[in-house]
Amino acid sequence: MRAITIAKLALLCGPSLLAATVAQAQEPLAAETAADQSADQPAPPADANEAIVVTGSQIQGAKINDVLPVTVLDETAIENTGASSGDELFRAIPQAGTVAFNEQNSSTVNNVRGDVGSINLRDLGTGNTLLLINGRRMTLHPGFQTELLVPVVSSDTNEIAPGSVKRLEVLRDGASAIYGADAVAGVINTVLKGDMKGGFLEGDWRASDGTSLYSYQISGGYGFDFGGGRGNLTVYGGYFYENGLSNAARDYAADDNRLPLVEGTDFEGDASFNNRNTFGPFGQFDIQGSSPSSRTPIGDDDFYLQPSSFPGCKLSFGDGLCARDGTTPTTAVRYNTIYGNSLISQKRRYNAMALLSYELSNNVEAYFEGSFYRSENNRQLDASAILSAVPVGISKNAYWNPFGPVGSPNRLPGTTIAASGVDVIMERYRFVDVGNRDVSVDKNVYRLVGGLRGNIGAWDFDTGFVYSEAKLNDLTRNRVSLTLMQNQINLTTPDAYNPFNGGCVTSDPGIGDCTPNPASSIDPFRIDVYRKGGTSLALGDFKISRNDLLSLPGGDLGIAAGVEWRRETFYDDRDPRLDGTITFTDSVTGDVNGSDVAGTSPSPDTSGSREVYSAFAELLVPVVSPEMNIPLINRFDVQLAGRVEHFKDIDATAAVPRIAASWSVFPGVTFRGAWSRGFRAPNLVQVNDAGTTRSNTRDDFVLCQAQLEKGLISSLGSCTGAGTISYRSGTENLKPEDSTSINLGIVLEPRFIPGLTLTADYWRVKQTGLVGTFGDDNAIALDLLRRLNGSSNPNVIRADPTAEDVALFTGTSLAPAGKITQVLDPYLNLDSRVSKGWDFGLFYKVPDFGMGKFRLSLNVAHLMSFVQSAGPDGQEIIDGIASGVLPLDVTVGGLGELVEIEGRPKWRATGAINWGSGPVDIGLFGQYTGKVYDTSVIRDVLIDSDDPNANYYPVHDQFTLNLSIAYTIKNDTPLDGTRLRFAINNLFNEDPPLADEDYGFFSNLYTARGRVFHVELRKKF
Repeated sequence: MRAITIAKLALLCGPSLLAATVAQAQEPLAAETAADQSADQPAPPADANEAIVVTGSQIQGAKINDVLPVTVLDETAIENTGASSGDELFRAIPQAGTVAFNEQNSSTVNNVRGDVGSINLRDLGTGNTLLLINGRRMTLHPGFQTELLVPVVSSDTNEIAPGSVKRLEVLRDGASAIYGADAVAGVINTVLKGDMKGGFLEGDWRASDGTSLYSYQISGGYGFDFGGGRGNLTVYGGYFYENGLSNAARDYAADDNRLPLVEGTDFEGDASFNNRNTFGPFGQFDIQGSSPSSRTPIGDDDFYLQPSSFPGCKLSFGDGLCARDGTTPTTAVRYNTIYGNSLISQKRRYNAMALLSYELSNNVEAYFEGSFYRSENNRQLDASAILSAVPVGISKNAYWNPFGPVGSPNRLPGTTIAASGVDVIMERYRFVDVGNRDVSVDKNVYRLVGGLRGNIGAWDFDTGFVYSEAKLNDLTRNRVSLTLMQNQINLTTPDAYNPFNGGCVTSDPGIGDCTPNPASSIDPFRIDVYRKGGTSLALGDFKISRNDLLSLPGGDLGIAAGVEWRRETFYDDRDPRLDGTITFTDSVTGDVNGSDVAGTSPSPDTSGSREVYSAFAELLVPVVSPEMNIPLINRFDVQLAGRVEHFKDIDATAAVPRIAASWSVFPGVTFRGAWSRGFRAPNLVQVNDAGTTRSNTRDDFVLCQAQLEKGLISSLGSCTGAGTISYRSGTENLKPEDSTSINLGIVLEPRFIPGLTLTADYWRVKQTGLVGTFGDDNAIALDLLRRLNGSSNPNVIRADPTAEDVALFTGTSLAPAGKITQVLDPYLNLDSRVSKGWDFGLFYKVPDFGMGKFRLSLNVAHLMSFVQSAGPDGQEIIDGIASGVLPLDVTVGGLGELVEIEGRPKWRATGAINWGSGPVDIGLFGQYTGKVYDTSVIRDVLIDSDDPNANYYPVHDQFTLNLSIAYTIKNDTPLDGTRLRFAINNLFNEDPPLADEDYGFFSNLYTARGRVFHVELRKKF
């Protein structure tokens, strides 16, 4: 990592994510909604009559401040981040890991798409962080995708509008015993603005420098008391619009060929940076029939089309087009798949919220929360292509077949193809003239919460019911039906679709199609494809607590207990052309494929439900108090908690304990620590997936090893991938994942510097029985290793070797092997993982010395280690590489030390400086992300190094800075309470560091928005 300069450290210091002071003690909304008062920030002054509850404890009013490592963002800190969405807000938490669900990582219908963000504290895996609103769970987003070889789910952070948030509380420690067994990485509680008296209107406009990208939002709210002050109703809502941005607006995202961007570096000329695709309008075909290799000037049964001006032409097709022999189109003819794509989607968001409370008596209050959220998202994606594993037969009688019967209109001269003609197999082709895929994703979410809270004698209680439901509709236009497309190609009339007309022969052949088919030939097979999904959450709970059950020498004993029931459901409804209702049977070859959509593997409909019953208990034991005058123990407190959860669908029960303690040696020096267990049940997708096939391009290392030994390729790194079908399936026999968390820290509040708080916390999490798949690429690598040793991997299913295969393997160290027909890749409890790191914090509220109010803070997350240990099969591959049996070109996905790999930087930090005087407020907010390595780029010439990542491409670190200036009118005119705020996000217009990704950067870490100008006008009344 490049060293952070002193200047950067200075800019990182401010009241951002560590802990901004909450201006007032908070009303008791729900059991966990009040401000953090841990040593991460000074405790706000509290009214003695108000109960303050910290995220991390269910005991209302408990003095548990120093025990818990909690990060708090108040409204000032939220503004400092410059966030216009929940995704941007949560990305500003250094302890938050990579964001797997994002709009750049959405190229296929099998990925989460649309206006969505995910949360992944500590990078322990999406799905290991519990996201709460006012202390109760959010429903999950209706979609899933693969992360570390396993389907994962998450709540959608974009459902949380930053303007609706009063405070964000992040418990950076395992909280399974307090909130739920799946809170392995921690808990994020969003406290909404409620109990308003008066209202506000706000308008916000943003624009990205040097581009056409802009957005605006309008929001407002109003609250009032009624019933003689016994009740309050607060309502607010907002509308957000962003116009979207084409990938052409950014150099790093404009072209799949990024070789010009690495000129002058160690990776200059590395072919990995040219990701132009072999599937384009210049198709690749296989001539059928008897001895096709000798019957055309091509001299091969396999050929691809290219401009006649390119070298290697063997047969002219006319109109500047020719055929060249081989199965892999030359680099110069490959296609820029992201041409015409959206880098940032067009989007609309609507949100509305109502919060109602009413005191039924002096001891009981009723409350209600109702919310609605809608997002509409549209983006352009690359044109459909066939899958390499699903070629398409072209009949010998097809109108445009160049090798049709004698007398057919387009039979090419100069061949000895049989007079009756021959069929042709189309093995690579992209339907560029159909147009880019047009994807719209709409989602509706509503949430209802109702309950009672108050006290029964000396006991506080809270009981409530939550029902939340999310529904999503993913619709893609300009898709291609394989059946209808094959019918259109095989017509014997001129209105047939012509796949032999190539693309652009006089300009860049990798962009567009200069010889498109007429719409009348395309429209018959142009289709829309949908994916509909939904999730729901029903939850009922009852909690009681008392912060003074017993009076002990060290203080009052606090206790809490409760029960909870919840029911979660999900469904994933695929288009009939994907779920097996409408399949594709090749009319020429007779091959059957479960999907009738070009470029998409078959996916069955899936659904599932789960009921969970749980009970918890918590004690806060004050062992030593200052009044006891014990040397070197000013104060000593212990938190004990336990939770039992039963998951009905998998018939599994979790019992998870937690013990935490804080030891104040003397005022200003406090040590704290916690040990806890966690338990995460397999998610509903993993359990209920009846069997999904995926077609991916994978290197067949066995075939390539034979080619290497025959001198046909220079290394396994130059192995040409082929379409591979993998079969993934879930099972209710999956076991839960277990975890053990340790957190040790120190809090310093030196009396000689009043207002300063320093914290340091070490954490370690061990997870065992991780649910995942071994991975089809790992399975193929294992097959090579075992074949080199005389056996094979039974999960890699191969066809019988052909005569061509036998000839290839003759004289090599391997026995003949046929092509891969399928790889079995079920979900299993496979590996274990140990992660550890440090958090460092600084908060300083500078004493008033007549120059205005200063606040500074710094929040640093250091990931020391992230080791995923292999199961037996994975370890076998690692040992094979270490012994030299397998070359370094073979990599093991998702195993070993993963720090700085694919988006896990060692260092992340945020900080800010805020200054206010009278009507003026100025803020600086800095964000630093350390370097990582892109393992998809390996040096052409490997180097020996003690650094295991030395042969990967280094993705540089980044530091960005936000600046804001606000002026608030304070007078007795109608403009009183009006605030004008001007801000610049990413002041120095830093581009995301280059990486070998779809759009040239790691979208799970960075943003493509560049410098953003931001103007906001707010009026309070």
